[in-house]
Parts: sequence; structure tokens; C-alpha cells
Amino acid sequence: MTAAEKLYQLIQTLPDNQINEVLNFAEFIHQKQHITPQTIPLGTLTGLRGIVKHPGAASSDDDLKAEYTDYLNNGSNKSAVNNIC
Repeated sequence: MTAAEKLYQLIQTLPDNQINEVLNFAEFIHQKQHITPQTIPLGTLTGLRGIVKHPGAASSDDDLKAEYTDYLNNGSNKSAVNNIC
């Protein structure tokens, strides 16, 4: 028996409100697979220079991407906050 057949049998035993939840979840998964990941256009991060004031020379796009990725992964970037104040 395939997974689709097992799912069909299981769904037949559920009340309508739970069937709607399964349907919503299946539609979400289906929609998610059709979304293409967005890339950051070149120059976007460079254009944001000045929001956080770093002493010295301006950072390259690669440096800004690394800093932003680190910020996203760690939840906050205290050094960036300190440079704003």
C-alpha cells in the first residue's frame, strides 16, 4: 500500500475539521516546494552602509553578508548595537 493510499484511508476516519487541517498542511507543503529561494542582489548590502557606523574603511559585500549571516544565526550582534550608540 502506498503512502497516498494509507493517507486516504486515514483521512476517511477523521472529522471534517481535522480533514481541513490536513488539507491546509498539504497545500502549504505543495506551495512551499514551488517557492524559489530569494538571493540578495549584488550591492544591496553595500547600499545599507551607514546604518551601522563602523570605524575605518567601508566593509565589502562579502564582509557585510558574513556579518548579517552571523547576526541572523546568533540572534543579535552586540558589537553592531554598540557601534550605533
